[in-house]
Amino acid sequence: MNKFNPEKDILALDFDGVIVNSIEECLVVGYNSLQKHLGLSGFINRLNELNKEQITASKQMRNFIRHSEDYVYIFYALQRGAGIRNQSEFDNFLKRHADLKDSFHKIFYRERSQLLATERQRWLELNPLYPGMGDFIRTYRYPERLVIITTKRAEFVVATLTAEDIGFPTANLFSADQGHSKSVLIAELLSSRAIQPQELHFIDDQVDTLITAKPLRVNLYLARWGYTNEDQVRLAEREKIPVLSRNEFFNHFRI
Repeated sequence: MNKFNPEKDILALDFDGVIVNSIEECLVVGYNSLQKHLGLSGFINRLNELNKEQITASKQMRNFIRHSEDYVYIFYALQRGAGIRNQSEFDNFLKRHADLKDSFHKIFYRERSQLLATERQRWLELNPLYPGMGDFIRTYRYPERLVIITTKRAEFVVATLTAEDIGFPTANLFSADQGHSKSVLIAELLSSRAIQPQELHFIDDQVDTLITAKPLRVNLYLARWGYTNEDQVRLAEREKIPVLSRNEFFNHFRI
């Protein structure tokens, strides 16, 4: 693992799965979005309102998520009895049903926005920060060199951080929800701020995202506390990507 110099280097964090444990909010919104798409009732307020099999299967598939509409695909796959076991099977399922992508994207964000607007407290309760993350960000001594790179819309990131009393500079929030990949955002960050690749350290919980970013030659780390499974951890190790526990992250990057 490469040395980190906080006075010179940039620390870039993914949001969901690194800063915030949003799995319950995302799955609740994903389930309700599919119900609306299908014209069905029976919406849920909490994930534990589903049966144990649905909860277990949806959480397992969360590990394969790349985009917000994928949460709707999770429950579409369950509804169709797709029996998805790995990333490749999930990706192939999305390809077979690519005609639903735009509809699922729109309805997911509509449902999420409505939940935040009408039941803000419940929305926030479904998006808790991982232990220690709030203090880490609040007390980071070089906030101008701390950035967030996420596929989540900026408005939802800001709402979560504001509720936690975290004043994060919007100039350091890079949202990939408009079609740009995280790799593209990292490349733009390197270029716009004249940063050398070895001066940027990026932590994400999706190993495929990190593998895609390898050609950029930045420092990459897999967040073990996020939505990862053992297959993804082994893949990261084969790709020579360091895997960090939350305590290892704090020990390496806390100033």
